[in-house]
Amino acid sequence: MKHRLLGPADFLKMPWKNGQGVTTELAVARRAGEDGFDWRISTATVAAPGPFSEFPGIDRSLAVIRGGTLALEVEGRPGVTLGTHTPPYAFGGELAVSSTPALDVDGVPIDDFNVMTRRDRWQHTLTQHRLEGQSLSWALPAQTEAVAFLYCGDGGVDVQFGDGHRVMVPAGHGLRIDPQGVPVSCELRAGTDAADVFLTTLTRR
Repeated sequence: MKHRLLGPADFLKMPWKNGQGVTTELAVARRAGEDGFDWRISTATVAAPGPFSEFPGIDRSLAVIRGGTLALEVEGRPGVTLGTHTPPYAFGGELAVSSTPALDVDGVPIDDFNVMTRRDRWQHTLTQHRLEGQSLSWALPAQTEAVAFLYCGDGGVDVQFGDGHRVMVPAGHGLRIDPQGVPVSCELRAGTDAADVFLTTLTRR
């Protein structure tokens, strides 16, 4: 097992595929081709209504990190509104999607967390949790090429591995973990009074 703490200096900003915003790429498995990746984990600020970029053959999951709410109109599905306390929303990247942000009472911009995997090669899970004193157990996939990624949206997260090793993940930082075929489990606790954490696992099909 190996792990790496990642911060803003490690992340890459790039324009959206449709040119209507900016994505901050947190972690990626690059490949040749139109979209340039097998999987990608990123954040973005949604400041105005508009369409999502289309990614044929890609499975996507989306969650709101901070701000108000994000209303989505997804091709062939009922509309859905996401907020900081709603579960992540999964959909196919080839579907036509438009979004309408609604800022909170403080006018905080909406930042979202986005996971994308190439459907014929990889699959993913995404969950979000509010830690307020309680601990959270996280068991990671043991497949050889599996990847786990923790992102702290607010507060700080104290990650304690089964072997006793500990890592503190500040707000706006991520922790990439490569189990390398070894079963790995860890306990997560808020490093302050509370923390918002986003947990992703990526496994080969």
